[in-house]
Amino acid sequence: MALTDVTIRNTKPGEKQQKLYDGGGLLLVTPTGSKRWMFKYRFAGKEKSLALGVYPDVPLADARKRRDDACEKLAANIDPGEAKKAGKRAARLAAANSFEAVALAWMEERGQSVESGQCEKTLARFRNDAFPWLGKRPIAEIDAPEILAVLKRVDSRGARFTAHRLRSETSRVFRFAIKEGYCKTDPARDLVGAIPPAQTTHFASITEPAKVAEMSRAVDAFSDTFPVLCALNRTKFIRERREMMQEWADYLDRIKAGAEVIPIKGGTVA
Repeated sequence: MALTDVTIRNTKPGEKQQKLYDGGGLLLVTPTGSKRWMFKYRFAGKEKSLALGVYPDVPLADARKRRDDACEKLAANIDPGEAKKAGKRAARLAAANSFEAVALAWMEERGQSVESGQCEKTLARFRNDAFPWLGKRPIAEIDAPEILAVLKRVDSRGARFTAHRLRSETSRVFRFAIKEGYCKTDPARDLVGAIPPAQTTHFASITEPAKVAEMSRAVDAFSDTFPVLCALNRTKFIRERREMMQEWADYLDRIKAGAEVIPIKGGTVA
């Protein structure tokens, strides 16, 4: 006999569990203090049950509709219980699979193995150059052209090294997402070489004797922080060492050529 709202309202939870059947596998279970809708069915030869909600939050009419939806899945050879689990799993992923959320999760894991300073620099790059354009996008929907647009924006302001570093870190976020099941591919990996290599600019060396002497006097007169002073003295020592070795190399070349050389005071040759 089909249930009615009056029957359901008049049924009081007791010490023992009660089961009120509506038909088609739908029943109302009344454990202590609550009334719960259940759907009993068989799939692949096994008897199973599916929770459909709590009465009165889910009234009788809605419970019947949920039962009918489950029956349609069974007719299509789909287990409604497994379909419900898959839906919950997809909902959880949708709530936590934005690029920003996944990037922050990757950084939290990475922070256990690298210095905090590195994580702070990476976070600054993401916040300045990636999150404003990719942060709210589902990571599984981001493609290579989207990432390339972000990299080109960084490169256009003259920060080519930052663009390369950002591509590498973005790729690591995607690899972390693949491991966690948020996406299946890493589009940033396909962008290796999309931005031209960064060119290192070297400052010209001082070769004029007068300027070398001026620099040496400036180093000798330096009186600021000790680490900087040590670095300057090391640079001066290396330069003087190279000059001395070059003089002796010239001396040996002249001997091999058969020239007569006369050592003079200071270790130089004439």
